Amino acid sequence: MGELKQRVQAVIREKQLTSLLNRTKWERLQKSVIEELAFPPAYQIKYVLENRPYPESFEQDVWYWGDWEEGLEPFYHIEWIRVRPRYVKKRGKISEGEIIDITEEFIRLLRKWRIPFVVKKESIYIYGYVKHADVFYVDCHKE
Repeated sequence: MGELKQRVQAVIREKQLTSLLNRTKWERLQKSVIEELAFPPAYQIKYVLENRPYPESFEQDVWYWGDWEEGLEPFYHIEWIRVRPRYVKKRGKISEGEIIDITEEFIRLLRKWRIPFVVKKESIYIYGYVKHADVFYVDCHKE
């Protein structure tokens, strides 16, 4: 077992976190996002060993796509990801741009693979680990 995995497992034990997603579910989600969606949505990611998510600010719609091919692995160190299945498509230098939204398609993928999620505002949270299941009782699976 590698050093990173050992450190992640030690923090999981110390914080008493429970795993919600295994490697197979992460891989299915990753593959489906890449192959089935119109674009790979941007995300904010929180790793078990980090105190803050990256990027730290993720409140606004963004113009970029997410790195679903290489940005998630190794899966075992993801505490959670916050996905914004929308982006701003630029329409020149002056105009504000058009919002391209694939929220419904993204939620359909999550349901297809039975991946638990929480919708908060315009973001979808997918948890690799949780301390309490209470997170799923607030706006859970809201459409």
